[in-house]
Amino acid sequence: MLRANVSNEKTVLLVDDDEFVREDISVLLLTQGYSVLQAENGQKGLDVLKKVAHFPCLVVLDLAMPVMDGRGFLTQRAQDPILRTIPVVVVSGNTQGAEPLEGIDAYLQKPVDVDRLIELIDEHC
Repeated sequence: MLRANVSNEKTVLLVDDDEFVREDISVLLLTQGYSVLQAENGQKGLDVLKKVAHFPCLVVLDLAMPVMDGRGFLTQRAQDPILRTIPVVVVSGNTQGAEPLEGIDAYLQKPVDVDRLIELIDEHC
């Protein structure tokens, strides 16, 4: 299904299974003037993207999640010519492994450097 590539310039999709992380980052982004959509796993994140009227300007993605992890999200996203244009910043508790992640714009390790995260989001939004 082809959708218009219309993004909401100030909306970020936050995909993380840790409710506290989602809430903390959401509050941070709200204070910076961003709207936040939340999903607790990769499948829910894809569901959100398929239902929104306007795509977010960026996805903040955890890697280790139940149901569908971040790698699964990236694989599914890569198969959609419109969704794969949405920038992704991975925020993970693990160091970046030797196996490269395709289709991401940045990799940040938890605990996240808040200033760097905001800088990355500002670059894309």
